[in-house]
Amino acid sequence: MRKIVIAGSFSALLMLSACSSSGISGDLDAALNDTFEEEEEYREVQADLEEREKAEQKLFEEIMALTQEEQDKVAKQAQQALDSADERLEFLNTEKESIESAEEKSADIDQLIEDAEEASVKADVKALKVKMQERFAAHGEFAKAYEQLIGYQKELYEMLKDEKTKLQALQEKAAKVNEQNEQVQQAVTTFNELTEQVNTLKDETLDKLNEKE
Repeated sequence: MRKIVIAGSFSALLMLSACSSSGISGDLDAALNDTFEEEEEYREVQADLEEREKAEQKLFEEIMALTQEEQDKVAKQAQQALDSADERLEFLNTEKESIESAEEKSADIDQLIEDAEEASVKADVKALKVKMQERFAAHGEFAKAYEQLIGYQKELYEMLKDEKTKLQALQEKAAKVNEQNEQVQQAVTTFNELTEQVNTLKDETLDKLNEKE
């Protein structure tokens, strides 16, 4: 059976340095920091998710090394893997709620766009907001893909608990898990790239606004 890999790592929005500027640059800086703070729980669960993924990966490999004569051990460890998968779902829900809260908080930027008097300023801040929305949407796509991955993994673990499960069926399910994992990894890459783009655009936009004041 092919090795199943379930780990992925995220980039985060960078903390903005304190800004003493007044006007729209100061207001934007404050709005972005408020958004950053709403993502605190998202950042906090990353280590927990990674820890569960690595432990679950090791557990799965141990299960596959057992023989049919050790079905009791297989069933016990498969249940441990199921429990771990459920914990990852809980972490994922926490992560989703944190990102959704950040998206809601980012709506404060809309008022800044509306209040901006210069067309160039309005365009720059709007471009940043659009890029932020793309990032939030990318996390939504990741969450859907990751939730589906966990679903497939749980199905695999349930199959391992059943001593009547055929090897071919296990191999087919493992292939489905690996296929879904590829989609998850693509989603992680997209999200990380957009996070880097938001961080870069944020710095450029604030620099432009500070030059105008």
